[in-house]
Amino acid sequence: MPRYRMLYSKNGPARFNSHLDMVRTLERSMRRAGLPMAYSEGFNPHPRFSFAAPLPVGLEGLAEPFDVEMIEPVENNVIEEKLNAVLPEGIRVHGVTVVPDKAPSLMSELSRANYIVHIDAEDLPAELPDSAVEDFLSLEQVEVLRKTKDGREQMRDIRPGIIKIEKAHGDSGLTLNLELKAGSVINIRPEDALGALFKNAGMEIDKADFQITRTELLT
Repeated sequence: MPRYRMLYSKNGPARFNSHLDMVRTLERSMRRAGLPMAYSEGFNPHPRFSFAAPLPVGLEGLAEPFDVEMIEPVENNVIEEKLNAVLPEGIRVHGVTVVPDKAPSLMSELSRANYIVHIDAEDLPAELPDSAVEDFLSLEQVEVLRKTKDGREQMRDIRPGIIKIEKAHGDSGLTLNLELKAGSVINIRPEDALGALFKNAGMEIDKADFQITRTELLT
């Protein structure tokens, strides 16, 4: 069965959709568009979708990939046009390609992710010094408190997963570009990396004030 890889964006009110909401939205939209999705076998069949990394609730995404299998070939531009005609506000497909036979899964290929994070001026306790990022990246270890799957809390060193942080020029507030490791082996949350950055600079900030956009997932 042919497999297609799509890039979609999720922004505005749609950013509050959970991953399960997105799966349901995509399935419903593909049915409405009349696209011949393939389904799994068994008592409770579901569309043969696969995602690289679910986008957390509240984050916008500019180029989120997902794969879908069809029971018969469909032209790439037809898939894109039909889906965009029925997708809800805030979700749009920006490209469709055919995935070669026996190509690895999206999750197995994923290695890192790029983010843009903006903080409004009124939410900043003070101006972040230019040296703060350089000082932070010079650290050999950055420990944050994380919950394990069984609910316990433990300290975790996230420094190996922080590839790049840089300040971007803007008119108001603070904008930062981040490149972090992502995938099944190591996955760094942007809010953890920035929370540690501000802590190291001696500044307290509410992570809820981070306006986070994932711009790209990289293999």
